[in-house]
Amino acid sequence: MTIETLEQYYGIASNIEAIEEEIATLYNPYSSPNGRPQEGHSNIPGSPTERNAMRIIQLKEICENERERMYGLAEEIETWLTTVEDTEIVSIVRWRYFLRCTWKRVNMKVYGYPSYDYSRKKLSRYFENLSEMSE
Repeated sequence: MTIETLEQYYGIASNIEAIEEEIATLYNPYSSPNGRPQEGHSNIPGSPTERNAMRIIQLKEICENERERMYGLAEEIETWLTTVEDTEIVSIVRWRYFLRCTWKRVNMKVYGYPSYDYSRKKLSRYFENLSEMSE
């Protein structure tokens, strides 16, 4: 496991949230169609509602693909976490990457006081030690 893999999981989860937010905004089109048929135009939907519906379908497909990637990474991370003996590291990873808390909040949850650096540096040092041991 690497920090890059954890950050990739975090990024995918964030992307899914952004896509879901975009889908939610598309359900409220900014104007309604006038109801008149559009003569002489191609098959491209002419109303905002139709365009939004097509975009929503496309975004839902993208979101589902991203979820599959995220589930695969979550399984990989979860398998790795069962091998980690340091419960603080396990807790930090869960709060930061699975629950997507800020570093300050992670530190508050794990250690009881707000600090941006302590949990982040502890995790960073843990991975540095792992890489030194594997060399």
